[in-house]
Amino acid sequence: MLHTSVAYKEAIQTYADADLNYKWEPTTEECDLFVAIEPILASLAKVTTALSASSYPTANLFYPHIVDIKIALRAAMVSNNLNLRKMGNAMIEKFNKYWEEKNNVMVIATILDPRYKMRFIEWCFEKLFDGDLVVFELDDVRCELKKLYEDFEVQHRETKDAQNRSNASSSLSIERSCSLPSASCEFQSFLSSTQSNPSKSESLIYLEETNVSLSNKEFDLLHWWKVNSHRFPVVSKMAKKFLTIPATSVSSESTFSTGGRTLDDYRSSLSPSMVEALICSSSWIRGAHDGSMTYVEQDGEDDVENVWFPKSLVESN
Repeated sequence: MLHTSVAYKEAIQTYADADLNYKWEPTTEECDLFVAIEPILASLAKVTTALSASSYPTANLFYPHIVDIKIALRAAMVSNNLNLRKMGNAMIEKFNKYWEEKNNVMVIATILDPRYKMRFIEWCFEKLFDGDLVVFELDDVRCELKKLYEDFEVQHRETKDAQNRSNASSSLSIERSCSLPSASCEFQSFLSSTQSNPSKSESLIYLEETNVSLSNKEFDLLHWWKVNSHRFPVVSKMAKKFLTIPATSVSSESTFSTGGRTLDDYRSSLSPSMVEALICSSSWIRGAHDGSMTYVEQDGEDDVENVWFPKSLVESN
């Protein structure tokens, strides 16, 4: 709203000059304040939109928005505008109550996004922390990331060794019927047993590769890890662990609220299947308004209201 009002500043002035009864024209000081606080409110609007979505946002989306808000607040604290400085100081005090200490879970989830990686965290910490605290916080993240990778690598190696042992017994019969000379079969076994580990860990290779462009609007994070899991089997397991963490509980709370409105003190005898049917039907009807679902119209009696149902449900029945 503020962004739109700033663009129409001259139009509002013209309207105020033409209509003497118009008394809501903002003053010059108010317009300047609108321009100053717009970045803060824009950051808050973006994070509200992203984290209050109807579907669960993956954890990698969370930290960049938090960083965006804190950068805007720190800029307000050093503004030449006295009102903006007061606002920034008051808001940063409340913000630091919850976010003064970084959330390493969300930071690591962001690192596991190939569009951000460790480069984004290094860039952010330079803007969020002062002096030696930048180095301390970065070292803390690197140490935790390294420890996590080592734990996942041990689990991956144990799983792989168990698979190799199970395959070893079955390969004996194959080696006996092998058409190659015995020496060649033994050499193959020697290669398998003496296969050296790579000079660099998967995590270092992943972090050193070029970041995926943030301008790619079609980027699908989960699909990227699915395609690249063969290159980074250990890191992909870390991504699977961290990216499944929901950034907020908005969706689950909304579901419980919907259930509470359906099953209340005055309607408490419904069976579980009926409650499920009512909640799903309500969701389908709401989804019909945004065009996100394909529907087929069912012919009914003249005195019965027509109801639109999902096409897949009708076909399956």
